[in-house]
Amino acid sequence: TFVDRMYEQNKAAAAELGLTWAAYHFADGSDGAAQAEHFLNRTGTVKRYIVDLQLNPKGTTVGKKQAEDLVEAIEEKTGVLPIVYGSPIFLDSLNSQLLAKCDLWLASYRSTPRMPKLWKSWLMWQYTNGQVGPEPHTVKGVGRVDRSYLQADSL
Repeated sequence: TFVDRMYEQNKAAAAELGLTWAAYHFADGSDGAAQAEHFLNRTGTVKRYIVDLQLNPKGTTVGKKQAEDLVEAIEEKTGVLPIVYGSPIFLDSLNSQLLAKCDLWLASYRSTPRMPKLWKSWLMWQYTNGQVGPEPHTVKGVGRVDRSYLQADSL
């Protein structure tokens, strides 16, 4: 599992600036509770936790059981449900009432987001991956990037 070597430095810098800090985990097909333990041991206490549920091009893909075990373990250890990131197609394939209780960071590269069946709203909407989806796709000085909307003051 990849661990960002700059994580602690970036977390401290964000805190100095008064920015909200969230930790992100790309889920895979391994044991969900073990993933949660590794994730939480590396991140420490943060405002929000994010779990990315999507196809894994470099290994096993998270399934419903692993995703639910991951979310349950995070909630059990932190007292809060994580934010779930994913596409409507992938999240619909998991078909999980438990996951639908989590705030949603929706990946839907359309002019109007397509919601997964079990969610009523999104917290964040990633409308482009820097290539597909509505403009703009770039940030000056950076180039092509993922871009998302955030419901105001909702983190």
